[in-house]
Amino acid sequence: MRRIVLSIIATLAIAGAASAQIAPPSPSDAKPNANPCRDEVSAALQKLRKSSWFRMETNMLTENGPIAMKVDYVLPDRMHQTVTSKLTNQTTEIILVGDDAWAKQEGGWRAVPQKIAAQLREQMDDTVVKQQSDVGNYACKGRAQIDGRDVLSYKLENEAEKGSAPQNQAFRMFYVDAMTGLPSSNVLLAPGHEDKPVFKTTYSYPLDLKIDPPKDPLPDKSPDAAAAPK
Repeated sequence: MRRIVLSIIATLAIAGAASAQIAPPSPSDAKPNANPCRDEVSAALQKLRKSSWFRMETNMLTENGPIAMKVDYVLPDRMHQTVTSKLTNQTTEIILVGDDAWAKQEGGWRAVPQKIAAQLREQMDDTVVKQQSDVGNYACKGRAQIDGRDVLSYKLENEAEKGSAPQNQAFRMFYVDAMTGLPSSNVLLAPGHEDKPVFKTTYSYPLDLKIDPPKDPLPDKSPDAAAAPK
């Protein structure tokens, strides 16, 4: 069970790292040079956090093959994550509610050790709830149609490393719904292969989104649970 739970945490960390790159800056860390495009991306992410709930659906290429991940958030402390390997069609799920978490495996839901639950809660706080220090420098790329939505598009401008070949570097695009001002999608693209994103996250805002603890979870069989006082 510990191996499975830790693999879920590792996947969550991947999503968190991507979110951190596009998180809004705090006022005290604002850069001195004005960048209206960066400010528009930051405003969209601030609006995302104020929406109280949202869904992130991500497809990514990993060393273990393509992965599909759906994460529902009800802020400030509820999460339901589903991760599916497209090669094996195996799915893992985890639910976080407050300071408690459960993983779905071996025929049912089981509570995870409090130490793991605390790590999940901390990761959610750091990558989703709290504002980060820097959104990065974005360039406005105008209006576009993405997945049937009218969006405003932004490209993350990275400084090329010495000796690198910028024309071959993957680049990040961020899209904001033109009607609502909320994030629409976030993709990592390789030049010449824009139709096959390395990483793509789509944001949605289901009105019926709700996250509750699983009903009738199975007993925790971990060594930590067995050693805990009754």
